[in-house]
Amino acid sequence: MAVFNRVEYTRKCVKLLSGQSYPDIQIVVVDDGSTDGTFEILKREHPEVIVIRTDGSLYWTGAMHRGVACILTRAAPGDYTLLLNNDLVFDPDLVQKLMDVSRKHPRCLIQAVESCVNDPDTIWAGGVTVNWWTAKHRLINYRRRISEFPEGHFEPSDWVTGRGVLLENQVFIEAGNFDNGYQQSGDPEFARRASQNGFPSIVTYDVRVLSYEKGNNLNEAASFAVSDVWRYYFGVLSNARLRTRWKFAMDATESRVQGLTYFGFDFARITWHFLTRLRVRRRRAS
Repeated sequence: MAVFNRVEYTRKCVKLLSGQSYPDIQIVVVDDGSTDGTFEILKREHPEVIVIRTDGSLYWTGAMHRGVACILTRAAPGDYTLLLNNDLVFDPDLVQKLMDVSRKHPRCLIQAVESCVNDPDTIWAGGVTVNWWTAKHRLINYRRRISEFPEGHFEPSDWVTGRGVLLENQVFIEAGNFDNGYQQSGDPEFARRASQNGFPSIVTYDVRVLSYEKGNNLNEAASFAVSDVWRYYFGVLSNARLRTRWKFAMDATESRVQGLTYFGFDFARITWHFLTRLRVRRRRAS
């Protein structure tokens, strides 16, 4: 886990991991510059957890890179890594179930289907398909019920996020670590690179993680003001950050031409997203 503040989320998540039925787990948390006592609290309450303290400059992807590097110095051949966000809730058999699925689907990145704590049967993240020319994304089975699907159901996905993903450590050896040049949102590129190296992604509907209701993330806002333009296109924490979108377009596609085409369509899509939610206040008559 890579964390920044939100210590109560981290405490709950570590507690859930510590209570897993799977017998052999080492928890690694990268605290990237938290100011709420995360490092001290974890060291005091969970001395068995490896807590890596960084200065706040790594952001999510860089912190995950640091955590994976630590894992690879300690892991034995055949070990696995579970990627998690701290704002997830899950059952005590999460790891065991993911391991069971992984044995049926070797050399795959296995993501648990994601839903919400307030509506645990409704799919929020059930996989994604991507057109690598037009940047068109389709969320697979979004808002359908998990209970509609039979036992053993899974969906191939063009990428997965770091929100409950199990993978063999061999992925890191053959495809490389997270690219910390992304700062934020480096998980789709990592999954895409893994797939290009023979480790495709799937989402299993037999295993579920629950997320809290969406917060105040800029990209999830119902409306934007003109003053949001800079944060939207250039802010490090924005999913629409142009630097990140450009880098992904170049890294994830098969050629320069395809990358340029992908980025052009992607830029049009995120701009349309912004403009259709833009609210401009009228001046009051004097």
